[in-house]
Amino acid sequence: MKTLAGLLAVVAFGGGGVAAADEGFALKADMLRAELGGFTDHPDASGDGYLHGAVSARGDSGKWEYVLGARFDGYSQFGSRDFTRARLDYTENYLRWRGADLNLTVGAQNVLWGRVDEISPIDRMGRVDVSRAILDKLPERRRAVPAVRAEYFGEEYKVDAVWLPMFDDAVMPNERSVWHPVDTFDGRLLGIGKVPGIIGARVRKADYDGSGGGGIRVTRGGGGFDYGFSVQRVRQSQPYYRVVPAGLQAVHPFSTVAGGEFEIEKLGATWRMEAAWSSDVPVTGTDFRYDTRPGFDMVIGAEVFPGDGETRVTLQLVGHKTFVDDPVLDRTEVYSFTGEVEHPFARGRWRADLRFITGLNARDLYLNPKLSYTGIDQHEIFVAGHFFSGASRTLGGYYARNDTVMVGWLAKF
Repeated sequence: MKTLAGLLAVVAFGGGGVAAADEGFALKADMLRAELGGFTDHPDASGDGYLHGAVSARGDSGKWEYVLGARFDGYSQFGSRDFTRARLDYTENYLRWRGADLNLTVGAQNVLWGRVDEISPIDRMGRVDVSRAILDKLPERRRAVPAVRAEYFGEEYKVDAVWLPMFDDAVMPNERSVWHPVDTFDGRLLGIGKVPGIIGARVRKADYDGSGGGGIRVTRGGGGFDYGFSVQRVRQSQPYYRVVPAGLQAVHPFSTVAGGEFEIEKLGATWRMEAAWSSDVPVTGTDFRYDTRPGFDMVIGAEVFPGDGETRVTLQLVGHKTFVDDPVLDRTEVYSFTGEVEHPFARGRWRADLRFITGLNARDLYLNPKLSYTGIDQHEIFVAGHFFSGASRTLGGYYARNDTVMVGWLAKF
């Protein structure tokens, strides 16, 4: 890891970018990041470290554009459940043809559908990154996915059609990580709670072939009111863990998702809404039998700048319901209130930020205060806290022992 840190520093030297003789080509470091934190009360882990770097090359010659990119992620955990893990992965790597009103793109690319923050019901195309649970904001919890994409741009509307010819599953934490949704040390599953029979159990990866599915989204804007509709038939990127005799089996079920969205500016705020019906939400019965049932998700929120100042406030109401006939171990109704308050001060050299998720129908709380110094161009130095509490089947309850304080450095070029 020390060797890699040196290489990343070399890439960053000189402003993070290298321009070739051809003006249509550029090679640069996109992001460098390092974090180190300590857990306040975890019995098996004392600290957490993270190192990240991403580089890309881009070329443009008229109607043709290409991107090549790669990233490195290094994870460390200290204490009795210590580990160190290094991972190389692709970022965007695609070839794009651009016409007057049509773009055709083939290769790994970011496909981020949706309008709301933190939890998006229609954002099903991208590859989920839960290697650090929810410590990062939503865009940073999504990675590029191999896709064939056609985008048509009309005067007031856009048609976006995506096919995922191959499936690449979510980026998961190390099995020893305190951020993993399966805790085989204490026998717990995120969203279900205590399952003593899985203590020491083997967690098997999913067995799948074929494509990841596809979908089409139509959006229309203009006149202060934007809206859209989408239909997807996609395989779930983040695994659901099925209880089997040999332990746990990760599964990625296909689901048909029909969604709607809108965005409007009224009463001094930007209002956003997303809703989606899903055909196959995975559940586990009280007899530990795996099944799927229909589900419905809705998010409605507002973004406002109080007093037309620089402080930004985002608030959202989130609801989920799984339609079941028999009792299941999963939570079938989840209602939450989420938000973020971001306030720059000292002439923009400092920024205070607070993200939060709180449960409305169950005790559940996540708080993420953060203080950043941004007075150095393209760099950010920060200290952040991540605090959890809640009932056993909630996110806050599952991570209740993972309260941590982190310091870090981030550079974007």
